[in-house]
Amino acid sequence: MKVKICGITRVEDVMICEENNADLIGFINIKRSKRFVEINEINQLTSKLNNREKAVLVIEPENLEEAEVIQKKSNINIFQLHSLSSDDINRLKESESIQKQLKIIRAVGIPERITARKKVEIEDFANVCDFLLFDYEDYGKIGGTGKQIPIKLIIEAAELAKNANDNIKLFLAGGLDLKRIQTEGKQIERIFDFIDVNSGVEDSPGLKNDNKIREIIELIRD
Repeated sequence: MKVKICGITRVEDVMICEENNADLIGFINIKRSKRFVEINEINQLTSKLNNREKAVLVIEPENLEEAEVIQKKSNINIFQLHSLSSDDINRLKESESIQKQLKIIRAVGIPERITARKKVEIEDFANVCDFLLFDYEDYGKIGGTGKQIPIKLIIEAAELAKNANDNIKLFLAGGLDLKRIQTEGKQIERIFDFIDVNSGVEDSPGLKNDNKIREIIELIRD
């Protein structure tokens, strides 16, 4: 299982993530986020990476055209989308103005139960995206809550995605921390390709803790 550290806002945290061999490093360009960073600042942060292919840009564009503009400004090849329909994503990947190596992670909120509508959403996105990221959904809000998805729902959502597309790669997010990995890590590892850690390695929003990053990556690597 691989590790993505998300919500990076400082150069020193970029360095710590790379020194500890984080597989992916996420930068959030969503204004409602406490970890929001402007595109020009993200470009400065990613310029410090030895391997810029680890960069993930987390965005919530209003439409396909905005996503295309952001891609050109950032020149990042992995998008984590918190908006756009499956049809829009399909058009984005086929757009002549988009670099063909662009990979799409689509965030999908998991509420207290998976409804028929949520089932269709998971299946639709699984069929057009390279990755799905499951995060806790609270009153329609996805991500940034620090809340964890119960293991039963994790398994149900993952099975729906894999049944729709056996090749889909899966991320688990939602308040992940050292304690959960210690207690449920083996179950999670059997299902997911990546864990996505944000608040679980912070002292406060956007301020990462070196030791917490090191500990959670070492635990996953064992």
